[in-house]
Amino acid sequence: MTMKIRVITATAAASVLLFPGTATAFAYPVEDAPLLTGNSLYSAGKLPAARCADKPAKGKSLASVKKHVKALVTCMNNAWGPYLKKADVSFVPPVLEMKGTTLEKKYKRYCFGAKMDPATSEAVTCFGAGISVHIRPDWIKASDDRPILAELSFVYGEYVQSLAGIREGYNALHADGDKEIQEQLRRYSLQAKCLGGMTAKSVWRALGYPAKDAGRLLDLARAEADPKGEFRYFGKSANIVHWTKRGYSTSDPRSCKTWAAPSAKVS
Repeated sequence: MTMKIRVITATAAASVLLFPGTATAFAYPVEDAPLLTGNSLYSAGKLPAARCADKPAKGKSLASVKKHVKALVTCMNNAWGPYLKKADVSFVPPVLEMKGTTLEKKYKRYCFGAKMDPATSEAVTCFGAGISVHIRPDWIKASDDRPILAELSFVYGEYVQSLAGIREGYNALHADGDKEIQEQLRRYSLQAKCLGGMTAKSVWRALGYPAKDAGRLLDLARAEADPKGEFRYFGKSANIVHWTKRGYSTSDPRSCKTWAAPSAKVS
């Protein structure tokens, strides 16, 4: 199963994104924030299909999973690198950190030193500098590798947000109270979902996934809905599916402008 990915993945940085700064006041929900609503990312058209080498079989060893993950991320680099340059966004491939175990052990630290101990595999962005992948027995033992692709696609979408300055723009937002904080966070998270859908679409055929399996991506996205009563990172499953499907079907970042969407679409 895919893991719920925090918008920022280290305790020291979490307060920055969960509680945006108050230096600049913007109209509610999001206006006068050009890095979010007028980003150059939206002007480059559709993300083309990636040109990638055949992906290695996932296998059921830690070494084979690491090789598989590296191939997926390399393919995503091949898709986004030229595109971001076209969008006048400087592209730096993410630093890729991978840690894992075949045993039920916990790592005290990963994400470049931050304390993170998930019970199952997950990938996270780390301060916008790279991607950290924590490989647990669920990925090693699984026969289905599509959850790995879905996880990495979403995280790569968030990495693109950092490169394009969207993370910076988000951090600058003012919020009047918890309700607005959570809605802004969902706009950020759901945009990453949308960009993740684009990422998956760009590499889908190149990596040999059949078109008929695309619905599995939406099933995995649907499972990310926030449990009742918990902090709302993503919101309703219907909206998570909406934005993931939107990115996958359009391949265009303009369709991922959650910042201009009505509140009902990010609830």
